[in-house]
Amino acid sequence: MYSKLNDVLHNREDNFMLPFYWLHGNHYDTIPQEVERIYNSGCRAFCVESRPHNDFVGPGWWKDMDLILQEAQKRDMQVWILDDDHFPTGNAAGHIKNFYPDKRRWDIGERHIDVAGPLKNALLMTNETEKSRLLGVFAYKRTDEAENCDGDQKLDFSSCVNDKFCQITVPEGLWRVFFIYKTRELTEKADHIDMLSEASVRVLIDAVYEPHYAHYKQYFGNTIQGFFSDEPSLGNAWFSGHTVDPGMYERKLGMLGMAYSWRPEVLEMMEKALGYDPMPFIAALWTDLGEKTPAIRYAYMDAVTRLYRQNFTRQIGDWCKDHGVGYIGHVIEDMNAHKRTGCSAGHYFRALDGQTMSGMDIVLHQILPGMSHHLHTTSAKSNLADPEFFDYTLAKMTASLAHIGKDMDGKAMCEVFGAYGWAEDSCDMKWLLDHLLVRGVNHFVPHAFSPKFPDPDCPPHFGANGKDPQYDAFSRLMRYGNQVSHLLYGGTHIADAAILYDAEFEWMNKENSTQFMQVPAKVLYDHNIDFDFLPIDCITADEDARIYGAEAEKGLLKVGQERYKVLIVPYAPLMPQVLTDALAKLEEKGVRILRMGSDCTRENLAEKVCQICTPDIEITGQKKFLRSCHYAEGENDIYMFANENVAENADCLVTLNGVRSQKGVCLDLLNDTYYKVALEDGKMPLQLAPNHSVLFVFGDVDFDNLPQKKNWSKGEKADLTFKIETADADDLKTFRLLKDGVKADALFSITGLDCMPEFSGTVRYSAKFDSAALPKGENIALDLVSAGTASRLYLNGEDLGVRITKPYFYDLSGKIRAGENDLVIEVSNTLANKIRDKFSASMAIDAAGLTEQPLFVTGE
Repeated sequence: MYSKLNDVLHNREDNFMLPFYWLHGNHYDTIPQEVERIYNSGCRAFCVESRPHNDFVGPGWWKDMDLILQEAQKRDMQVWILDDDHFPTGNAAGHIKNFYPDKRRWDIGERHIDVAGPLKNALLMTNETEKSRLLGVFAYKRTDEAENCDGDQKLDFSSCVNDKFCQITVPEGLWRVFFIYKTRELTEKADHIDMLSEASVRVLIDAVYEPHYAHYKQYFGNTIQGFFSDEPSLGNAWFSGHTVDPGMYERKLGMLGMAYSWRPEVLEMMEKALGYDPMPFIAALWTDLGEKTPAIRYAYMDAVTRLYRQNFTRQIGDWCKDHGVGYIGHVIEDMNAHKRTGCSAGHYFRALDGQTMSGMDIVLHQILPGMSHHLHTTSAKSNLADPEFFDYTLAKMTASLAHIGKDMDGKAMCEVFGAYGWAEDSCDMKWLLDHLLVRGVNHFVPHAFSPKFPDPDCPPHFGANGKDPQYDAFSRLMRYGNQVSHLLYGGTHIADAAILYDAEFEWMNKENSTQFMQVPAKVLYDHNIDFDFLPIDCITADEDARIYGAEAEKGLLKVGQERYKVLIVPYAPLMPQVLTDALAKLEEKGVRILRMGSDCTRENLAEKVCQICTPDIEITGQKKFLRSCHYAEGENDIYMFANENVAENADCLVTLNGVRSQKGVCLDLLNDTYYKVALEDGKMPLQLAPNHSVLFVFGDVDFDNLPQKKNWSKGEKADLTFKIETADADDLKTFRLLKDGVKADALFSITGLDCMPEFSGTVRYSAKFDSAALPKGENIALDLVSAGTASRLYLNGEDLGVRITKPYFYDLSGKIRAGENDLVIEVSNTLANKIRDKFSASMAIDAAGLTEQPLFVTGE
């Protein structure tokens, strides 16, 4: 039998969960208890979050870490360490501010003034200070009312300045004079390291990484697995106030008043790329100077993102590799920020090139079940989430880098669940976890465990000092995530298409003139055509990039282990010449390329792709929001199907065109069920309830010894009478009678306005039934239909397990005794009703308890 399948069937799956453990610095005595709580949840690793600690890399920190590492080693757990005193990474534990102010970041900023000529020997005041040094003064003829300028009509006044004035002479017309400064006047991240400077980034290494190695060398590479950078960025902000701030996600080139990252190397790299001195045209970073603008902006962003990669990510990653540990983390990707200069790093693929996992986060209601086709509210900065990015692009981008990154070995990580509030229940978490798994993410940082309760900082906090009604459900979810990741990780991802990553297109084209890569991504994914995003560095086989370069192989696009049948290029009026040349060479060698706008449109893209190739997975029938993926390892094909529809069942016919064996096994892991599956010419029916997911393995599955699938009927309403008791979250072991003699057809929400709307805890339903009164059948099960939100069922004292989402289904076959049987159902809700945290205000809080009449279901 396929070893990974055998592992999962015998509870030997590896660990893929490393939740944050928020270390506050004033809970030393509870450290063993909290590590034990993490361990008991099924997580065999954790990441120590330094953000709340009051003495990071000080005596208090080392005292806490001594005990943490001892407790982790005792349980054979692995530890990761967040690499700064608070997020975002870059403060270097205060060392820049306190010890190395000379290594602070520099930015390039502009102040401008319009003058009407003719003027002769007129004076303009300069604003040079110790923190803002004048690099040059350039005037350009204004061309229209849109504030654009003519780069061919320029005047250089850089040599006509003293410490207070610049003297200018301009001919007739309206001229815009730009004063270009190298500045340290920004207040945002003013004391952060310079991500473009090797020496400045080294301050972070010396302040954080080296002391940890000095203290814990013996743990490196075993208990200590590595470090985590949280949301490092270029951090560009405002230097002068000429533009209305559209928000941190939208800060990018072309904004008057914005300051951008700067070092002398940037200018040198730009000049080498352009073949001329870029300084007389550097104002193109802020305004349109005409035909030179695209080249200036592309050269600038190309230089900055390469320097970020080399001096920040790779310097830290190489240090970690040299010391036997890994390096993980993520930048802010939100709402296209991943390709911009504000809160992110300008280029997703370059920013993480040097890590041992790709990375992302899903927090603050950025993705919500049932909202994949609608802009929706979020508690993130924008107050609005665009699902074309979050649902269709983000996780696929992360998985894509893992697939093609030479040092990543297929590892894709997501920080998940944080800042959704206590209202985020196990059902929501399961939906989010499936969303990530089916898109190729396989390592997870659940956010978070905290020894403080209640902790108002970005709940939920798992376990909650023993007061979390959802802890058992969370623990079951962690095991499920480990099981699925164990099966999917390590295989080769099978995709039909690749989509070109679009950062460079935005850099060099005019505002709103390019097509986001999520446009083709959504079309393909809704048609069950799987894909990866590929950066231009991959297409051009850039030797500086630690990713596999693209090659043509028998008409396919080969990138490492990946094979794509078609490459899709989002529309852009202008593209880098190096890309245009590379695409032409690939086409000459038989690679099929579809260019959006000329070869296809959003409306016919799926049809065009299907004309080129038969999709690996074809699905017909009721399949809206049914997601799928395919991995191959050895002779085995592994598939995952997840129904992301929150209202409708999936009921469809699936054709697996790439499967190599007709015999396999279906794993319904959360329902503790597996059974044999025999395909007919690669075809099989598939039915999934809302939020239900299954995996299939075809190949070496020991088919003859697998159990048969049980075929269940629709069911009959259970004629049960319940005693209802409740246990409050403050004491989950003590149940008190709420109501007795409640008929199953009269069940109600425990948290309804007419009952206990502020109740958080566990509801116990006790009933008796006689076996003679049950419907007749070879097999029998109980379907709870609806439970708010996690259930556990006991039959005659035997624990039949936890269910965290539909179907709340328990197979009772062989467990019912003749005569009277004792049934106990416990249903737990979240702490949102009791705590009412601010994050939970952005979500609906589900009704608590059993709210529909259960069904007895017979099967054969």
